[in-house]
Amino acid sequence: MRIAKNDIIAGLPAPAARDFLRRASLADFDEEWALSLLESLAAADPKSTLDRFEGDRYIERADHSPDGQRWWTTTTLGNALAMASFGKPITRKTADRLVAEMLDRARTYNADPGKPYYVQRLRIFGSYLDRSVDPLGDVDVELVLGQRVTDPKEILRYATASGRSFPSYMDQLLWPQTEAVQILRNRSAAINITLEDIERLTDNVETVYSIYEDSGAIPPPLP
Repeated sequence: MRIAKNDIIAGLPAPAARDFLRRASLADFDEEWALSLLESLAAADPKSTLDRFEGDRYIERADHSPDGQRWWTTTTLGNALAMASFGKPITRKTADRLVAEMLDRARTYNADPGKPYYVQRLRIFGSYLDRSVDPLGDVDVELVLGQRVTDPKEILRYATASGRSFPSYMDQLLWPQTEAVQILRNRSAAINITLEDIERLTDNVETVYSIYEDSGAIPPPLP
């Protein structure tokens, strides 16, 4: 999906709306987290903005509601917007280079014993798989992560050691996921990474990386 920076989505400028959905797509979220994030994104009325995201079908109610709070999850449309690009089209040659560099970063990431997560698999879908398409809008990638560390206290210590400030407790817990996505994208507007199971969207996929075929990776923990 490609959108313009001056588009308005759910009452927010498109970059802010995309930022909200990118963070929201990492896990189900509650109202307190969503309103705090929307406030940090300069939403004039966070509650109304959240309702508009739901009304426009970018998010939907999750099946669970612990403690009586409302919880949401992103929809297929929301995940598509989370991956949307503002960048200019890229050539096939550039796309091939970006994919090769992303795979190098995945190998480096998985060779680092200090990372609490690991890249289990990368699959590409979308226009990149059609070699006749040139130029391309972007490269769509599914990322499957695994956890080496599951203790929340260890995750929080890792997030604190990053030196970053986080708007909420949930953002701290999700930092290893966010970090992994950022490392793999390397600020490229042409690489769109989703944590969604893309088989809900398409069966035309290609696995380009698996930790089980990477001899230099630290093996994932045994089940």
